Amino acid sequence: MVLLLTDVFLLLTQVLLWIVIGLVTWFVLLKALPKAFLGMLVLLLILLILAVSFFGGPPAPNTGVLEVLWRIISFPFSPLGLGLILVLILLSGVKLGKVIKNVITAALILLALGCFPLVAYYLAQELEMEAIELIGAQPPLAGDARRVIVLLGQNTTRLQLKPRLGNVPTPPATTPANAPRVERPVSPEAFQAISTQPIQMTEHGDRIIYAAQLYQEEARAGTRPLIVVSAGSRPDRAQKEGESREQISEARDVQILLTRTLGVPEADIRLDHEGTSVRRSAENVYRLLTEAQRVNFGNQLTLVGTALNMNRAALTFVRVFNESTIVIRPTDFFTIPPGTHLARRVQGRDLIERQLLATDVLPNVDALWLSSQAIEEYLNAIYYFLRGWIRFGGASPRVLAPPAAMLPSPSRPALTPIATLIRLG
Repeated sequence: MVLLLTDVFLLLTQVLLWIVIGLVTWFVLLKALPKAFLGMLVLLLILLILAVSFFGGPPAPNTGVLEVLWRIISFPFSPLGLGLILVLILLSGVKLGKVIKNVITAALILLALGCFPLVAYYLAQELEMEAIELIGAQPPLAGDARRVIVLLGQNTTRLQLKPRLGNVPTPPATTPANAPRVERPVSPEAFQAISTQPIQMTEHGDRIIYAAQLYQEEARAGTRPLIVVSAGSRPDRAQKEGESREQISEARDVQILLTRTLGVPEADIRLDHEGTSVRRSAENVYRLLTEAQRVNFGNQLTLVGTALNMNRAALTFVRVFNESTIVIRPTDFFTIPPGTHLARRVQGRDLIERQLLATDVLPNVDALWLSSQAIEEYLNAIYYFLRGWIRFGGASPRVLAPPAAMLPSPSRPALTPIATLIRLG
């Protein structure tokens, strides 16, 4: 009883202390400081976070306050955030000049167009065609080099109950008398079913399956393939006592899926637990292969990633690995090439073409999501260019060019990627 009263007293003391701190902070910020100074302070804080994020990259997941502030500040630059802000400005009744009002209206119209499947499909198809045009033949390896397949595995798996290591916890045979009351309890059969499932994949999980397929093909060819999985920590997964970040990273989930479900030997998998962005993945994989593990990869890599950002990923790896050849193997396609682009490969009944649907001119949330992904990739490409991580104006000769048979026909000029302004591949 004495112990309980002490705990309550300590809790009340903590609450009162936080209230005092909050009141003092409120008084200093809103009463003692001039509003102009306070506004300047907030502006400087935003500019500081933007500067740090620009030169150091966006904060990694699960990094606390800085990550939250980055999400708040970067939200207005997303299509959804920008649209909401523009709508609020128009609804607020603030007097706007005619030019500004026309600009806001035009921006809202452009954002609304992104909700149409026809527009979203076109934006994604342009990016994915860039990736397709970079695909080339796999060159032979020299000497005793190993074929290294780099899998960009961030956001490819889902959170689930099954533990990474050890067996599923066994429930007690009988329910203890002092067990707490549970709302909507999970039955033993349901727990068994959901806790013994294999690692679940997201809509980007094609990368994992494709990497395993490439591994099996190379293993049959005798190139002693090695898969390097690059994926960062999982911010939505609570870290238990005694667990390290490496043990609960998404790279570990991808490794388990590759070994237990897809038959890739664990000895042929290397993990990068900090691959939260394309640039970080490239740098970490380079250090792993050249410094930590010293793998003889024959100065060439097979890069597996989503087709939407494969152009940026390829040129990023080219810059980091310098003299190495990057073999492109994109997947996660949302679209298929138009029939006019495939006429030299297949014809007639062998040609699979997407049929235009009446619903393609009706807005939906899936189209807005796909458009947002495409627009975000354009913005990411510009950011990488400003940082000097990629170069516009033509493909590097160390990214394999497609065979002559895959080049665009003379009647059709080559695509001008990245919104017709820049060329990533």
